[in-house]
Amino acid sequence: MTENGTKLRIPATGDPATRAARVLSDLFAPAVSVFLMCVLCGAAGTSWTAPGLLWGLVTGIFCAVIPMSVIHLAVRRKRLTDRHVTRRDQRWWVFLVCVGSVLCGMTAAALLGAPHTLLWILPTMVAGLVLAGGVTLLGPKVSMHAFCFTSLVILAALLLSPWWLLALPVLLPLVAFARLKLKHHTRLELALGSGLAAVVMLGASAFMPAAG
Repeated sequence: MTENGTKLRIPATGDPATRAARVLSDLFAPAVSVFLMCVLCGAAGTSWTAPGLLWGLVTGIFCAVIPMSVIHLAVRRKRLTDRHVTRRDQRWWVFLVCVGSVLCGMTAAALLGAPHTLLWILPTMVAGLVLAGGVTLLGPKVSMHAFCFTSLVILAALLLSPWWLLALPVLLPLVAFARLKLKHHTRLELALGSGLAAVVMLGASAFMPAAG
């Protein structure tokens, strides 16, 4: 169902293109991108040592695993229509869950001495969630698939090599195809997701600590 009560027009699951779109939607799900961002920042912040990787995994639990688990539980209990939260009117409390979980992870990371790159990316995630959530609730429904994937690629470019930016023209069209094929987003919402991610990440880069 959409926010105005009409039924979502999802293509038949037997369609090969639709099956591919569902697989791609899961592969590029926001939780996957966010988890990889945590692992990347944890590892890069300690010169790619095991403790840094462990830090990334732990914060990834707060930032990705816990919110995704809450979403799956809500779907099973019929509080949400689907795990990608396609209805705008259901997104507000999901954003609150995500922000709350990231804040808990950020508090634990700060108290226990996490790598500086993690202490930088976690408030950046909060800022991104607040911005994307505010735009979604007041205007177009921001594609979090595009937002989180774009953020991940820009982060890799900042921490590893600018060559990682080439992943955007190669892989972002796959994200767009999946979300458009499933009729979960429009082109405007996808472009908005990527554009807002670029604004947040490039703005945050001014405060990024040195890795390693």
